[in-house]
Amino acid sequence: MTLDLDLPRFRQLLERSCEQVLSLYAGLDQKRVTHSSAPRLVADRFSGPLPTEGRAPEEVLARDIPFIFEHSTLNISPRFFAYVMSGGSQVGILAELLCAALNVNHAKWHLASAAAEIERTTLRWLSEFIGYRDEAGGALVSGGSEANLYCLRVARDAQAPETREEGCQAGRPLTLYASAETHSCVMKSVEMLGIGSRYLRRIPVDAHYRVDVAALEARIVQDQRDGLRPFCVVGNAGTVNTGSVDDLDALADVAARHGLWFHVDGAYGAAAASVDLTRESFRGMRRADSIALDPHKWLQVPFEAGCALVRDWTSLRNAFGYAAPYLRAKSDSAERWDWMGHTFQLSRSFRALKVWMQFQVYGSRKLAAVIEENVRLMRQLAADVERSPDFELMAPAPLSIVCFRYAPAKLRALGEDAVDALNDRLLEECERRGTYFLTGTKLKGHTALRACLVNHRATAAETQGLLAHLRALGEALSG
Repeated sequence: MTLDLDLPRFRQLLERSCEQVLSLYAGLDQKRVTHSSAPRLVADRFSGPLPTEGRAPEEVLARDIPFIFEHSTLNISPRFFAYVMSGGSQVGILAELLCAALNVNHAKWHLASAAAEIERTTLRWLSEFIGYRDEAGGALVSGGSEANLYCLRVARDAQAPETREEGCQAGRPLTLYASAETHSCVMKSVEMLGIGSRYLRRIPVDAHYRVDVAALEARIVQDQRDGLRPFCVVGNAGTVNTGSVDDLDALADVAARHGLWFHVDGAYGAAAASVDLTRESFRGMRRADSIALDPHKWLQVPFEAGCALVRDWTSLRNAFGYAAPYLRAKSDSAERWDWMGHTFQLSRSFRALKVWMQFQVYGSRKLAAVIEENVRLMRQLAADVERSPDFELMAPAPLSIVCFRYAPAKLRALGEDAVDALNDRLLEECERRGTYFLTGTKLKGHTALRACLVNHRATAAETQGLLAHLRALGEALSG
């Protein structure tokens, strides 16, 4: 009853799959970034009943994979400027193939010894890359949302250890502090951890969308007077909305004065601490008790690859270290690194291989150069917007996110509602046409076109082309 094919046929299928990958990358800079098919067309293609009899894999590859490729948004394209998504790497494709072939679960050392040690090394490299602690502990997880959840779980248990047995409502309510620009996953995390969204304090931001440190400290003091129990301050090392970086040194000072855990959400921006052009913005990040970062963003690793870093391994073990008799082995020893004692998961894929191979093949210097080039390109885009009579910059651009809008004088004369409406239409039309893809946001109540670049394939031709494309669409839509 084996599911295996004979090796010659398996080789042929691998070769066909490789040809399809090569066809995906051939002429990538000319392909549509988004498709224009109706949702029903895509849904209908995959709405069939559960197969009782299988099909030849050759048929699946020939009939279905091209349709899937054609109906997937190409964030690997150099003309993709939406969300915070990298283009991945071809080395990452190789790593994913090898990882799937090996199919190890490295919850325990004796299940996947090489995987266990490679993840430890990879975490050390990631910590060094962003200038964090030599003794940092951590784990590779699915992405920034899970990394923030992991770190906040460690923070909760370190600051209020009784909650593991008694729950968060056993004593004074725990309170957590973050700016109004903080990612929504922090809200999800406090709800999942039993802290409650009511006790997440969303602190106002300044004109640069950085947290107001004075307002933060005032709220902490007030909560302490009201009998609450502040336990954690969250700093942003590159918000998803505008790319703003909080004053991390000042936040570390506040946390230290009040005996709070200092967590940094660096899922998007922390990797930019490796670059001379932006390193100063991250001063103070080294003082964090924990950091979330995403290798599948600026390090160009394919999805999924997030990372939770904490100040030491002990704090991680305190949160996740459980012992069950069915997981023990006589061969267990201190020299055998069991990941099950450092993470929530017992089934863990070999995520570390693609991150490790990325560093091995490209080296930290080249990966940092990609980040620096992205920042330079987007700062130039922001400068081009500021010089343009028909575009308006809506926020500073400290990293690689530029928020702006199409607002020629004749459109502004019609009022803010007209400007917002046209920019909303611009986003829709841009996605429909598929030449470029970017998304929008709201800043101070108004629609912003939000372009984000974390892609090693993009050049000045793409950033300049984006502005020209939007101008042409704007002129056409406004008549």
